[in-house]
Amino acid sequence: MIAGAGEFPLLIARQAHESGCPLPTIALSAQVAAGLMPYCQTLAQYGPGQVTKILRELHKHGVKHVVIVGKVHKQFLFEKPRLDLRALRLLRQLRDYRDGALFQAMQQEFAREGIDIVEQTQLLGHLLTPAGVLGTRRPSAREWDDIRYGFAQAKQVVALDIGQTLVVRHRTVLAVEAVEGTDAAIQRGCRLGRRGAVVIKVSRPQQDFRFDIPAVGPDTLREVIAGQARVLAVEAGSTLMLHRDDLVASANAHRVSVVGVTPQMWEAEGAGR
Repeated sequence: MIAGAGEFPLLIARQAHESGCPLPTIALSAQVAAGLMPYCQTLAQYGPGQVTKILRELHKHGVKHVVIVGKVHKQFLFEKPRLDLRALRLLRQLRDYRDGALFQAMQQEFAREGIDIVEQTQLLGHLLTPAGVLGTRRPSAREWDDIRYGFAQAKQVVALDIGQTLVVRHRTVLAVEAVEGTDAAIQRGCRLGRRGAVVIKVSRPQQDFRFDIPAVGPDTLREVIAGQARVLAVEAGSTLMLHRDDLVASANAHRVSVVGVTPQMWEAEGAGR
């Protein structure tokens, strides 16, 4: 496993440890390494720009299949990052730093070394969001209208490789996630829309489940609640939901609707009306 920030690498490491098959793991920061240490017998730490050392470590342990999971903030590419010669060569071959281009370059480089990057859902598939209203509060008719509108707009935006999250109110896009990430986009959108916004998160067209699967969790919901938004709507079947029971319980307590959205819902639910 190559582990970025967040809870998903910890879940995988703990699961592997408890099953008696701990994974050789490369942590991409000292903080990540500290959290994983109790569950990983074989643990190394390198920065995301140290491609040669990462591949050398994988070969050292005979790794042929690797899962890459956790957050790596793309801002580091614009902040005088530590990059080895291999990483520099890869970046110089790219026309841009869009996620799709970065992921493809990474996959090709690993494949040249005989290492297959596997889908995150092989280990985290049980966390995929189901379709439907997950809590006790159903969206209002206006909120369903915003969900439908925002979902369509978000799918167009994500197809451009911009961001996975939109904040909408009264069929007006208040914020689009860019490189700053989901939480900052929610804060910005809710500050503009004030009480009653709808937060929507979707997957890419033909989502590659090896990389950057959309994900939400209790931290996401805390931003929704703090911003006085009324709905958190995520694409069902392709968005990971961390600590679902706790998230839904908190949403119920704060009268926030949590919805797993599919395009077919508009016909099945009559737009929720």
